[in-house]
Amino acid sequence: MKDKKLIFILLCTALFVMPNFCYAEGEILDSDGDGLSDDLEKFYYTDPNLADTDHDGFLDGEEVNNDYSPHIGYKKRLHEYDYDKDGLNDWLERWFGSDIGKLDTDDDGINDFEEVMSGYKPNDTSTSTRFARKIVVDRTTQRLFYYVDGVKVANFPVSTGIPTMQTPKGEFKVTAMIPKKRYIGPDYNLPNVWWNMEFLPMYYIHAAYWHNNFGLRTESHGCVNMRYSDAELLYKSIDLGVPITVTGTTPSRYYVGT
Repeated sequence: MKDKKLIFILLCTALFVMPNFCYAEGEILDSDGDGLSDDLEKFYYTDPNLADTDHDGFLDGEEVNNDYSPHIGYKKRLHEYDYDKDGLNDWLERWFGSDIGKLDTDDDGINDFEEVMSGYKPNDTSTSTRFARKIVVDRTTQRLFYYVDGVKVANFPVSTGIPTMQTPKGEFKVTAMIPKKRYIGPDYNLPNVWWNMEFLPMYYIHAAYWHNNFGLRTESHGCVNMRYSDAELLYKSIDLGVPITVTGTTPSRYYVGT
């Protein structure tokens, strides 16, 4: 009976449904009557003896069932809060099966966010199983979105090609990775450019140190410019062959919204 109950608990957690729908009447233990079982209170690190952990006027069970965080008020969603501050928000922790209150769920020395970014399961020490990863560059909003297992894990501001030298639109993949590179052209000479990810001959996603207009306007001759730290994180998370989609419309007057 205990094994059967454990299976139901795990199933309910995986489906993100309230446990009341999984147990027959009388089988569930909900000490504070907030609609969240004591087992799931442990999973979400809420107080099993306090119906409203964050004192925002909403029951813990009601918040979790509607994808709101039970730890912080102001109607913050699970994806807007990171209980353990590991870089992976609570909605993503739930999606990938990691521990919301633990930086390194599988105790392998790599935090959950870094493992997910690299496509590994954060709750499994195996290095052979990977989630699919994908990069999407939106020229309209000047953003780069990074997907793992089909869900958006990161959102970075970027600067793509100016209107007369647009970043090519279409489906590509990472064809080369060069840590440090020099870019030379008719009107530029840029040494020591880090974290270069090629997706077409002469077109790269890379760090840029010569401006700070990421997410605001186009700047390049066709490459995708990123902040140094963002480019480094992306570079260290991907491999050759990772798909890249460039979509959207280049702002006609350089700035987003024009």
